[in-house]
Amino acid sequence: MAIDRRRFLQLLMAGPLILPVPASSSAEVTRLLSCRSDTAGRHFATLFDTGGAILFDAPLPARGHGIALSPDKRLAAVMARRPGDFLVLLDIVDRRAQHQLRTPEGRHCLGHAVFSTDGQRLFTTENAFDEDRGVIGIYDVGKKIERIGELDSHGIGPHELHWLSDGRTLAVANGGILTHPDMPRAKLNLDAMRSNLAYIDSTSGELLQRFETPDRWQKLSIRHLDVSPDDDIAMVMQYEGPRNDRPPLVAVQRGEHEPDWLQAPDSVQQQMRNYCGSVAFAHAGSEFAVTSPRGGIVTRWRRDGRFIDATRQVDVCGVAATAGGFWFSDGVGNLTQAQPGLTPNSDTAFNDSRWDNHLTPLG
Repeated sequence: MAIDRRRFLQLLMAGPLILPVPASSSAEVTRLLSCRSDTAGRHFATLFDTGGAILFDAPLPARGHGIALSPDKRLAAVMARRPGDFLVLLDIVDRRAQHQLRTPEGRHCLGHAVFSTDGQRLFTTENAFDEDRGVIGIYDVGKKIERIGELDSHGIGPHELHWLSDGRTLAVANGGILTHPDMPRAKLNLDAMRSNLAYIDSTSGELLQRFETPDRWQKLSIRHLDVSPDDDIAMVMQYEGPRNDRPPLVAVQRGEHEPDWLQAPDSVQQQMRNYCGSVAFAHAGSEFAVTSPRGGIVTRWRRDGRFIDATRQVDVCGVAATAGGFWFSDGVGNLTQAQPGLTPNSDTAFNDSRWDNHLTPLG
């Protein structure tokens, strides 16, 4: 939905839009962040809780995607959905939009970001679309937010990124798909695409390691990943080849070893419809959950790659791991919880909400 830029900035800086939602009677609630749209076609970055309350909405000019949380949990950076060009910085404590910035000419957002471990920098995945390469934008988030540089992502179409435990090495999912804002959702290089997982030194920009998808599955796109407390990587993929193919959609990578490319049981693999939406390790790191919105299915896997089980949830995509277990959001406004080892049960419905792809827990 188009919105006048001046009007958008007025809305952004005016403060939170509070929407009353009845709270659950449960004494234990968890706060989460996600992007959402309502039935009127408006878009928001939303702070809400698992008891059913929306705590504040920050209006966005278009759909948002990933939300990064600062180490002190005061700031959240909301990234535009590809090929958007906005970044909104939220003050979670004061519940207000603090800054709004647009990417420089020749760059657009690819959906995700992380704060540095000291909270002073923000690293974002971006497309250098006239140069056919991916970059990691670097922003200073001191008194104001400003772009101060960039790193090569060592691939095309970088999407999600995370820190390893050293706080210096970035793990980046380069999806391999070439795009251009003149053709917003078109995929321009499917016959030649090649995705990779890249480890990058965030100080020097040096490529430390890179792992590509198997030759047989050249059209696999690594899109999302998570890192366990001891630096195992779980990554999930989308496939751009024939529908009847059954490529691996989940992989685990450890240390310097090549990834293990994983298959669910045949019936489950088919239900995933060659598309995974998000992944998160449980707090202890012993297992991880994967969402597949097109198939309406959640799968769980042990850290060593063994399949555990699968459950159904229509249009499920967002997943957040908290001390109490996993939370899952979907495109029809539902939020469900699953303690480790338990089947998700319907928990809370947010009327007039279509949750976007990702959930960020505040702990």
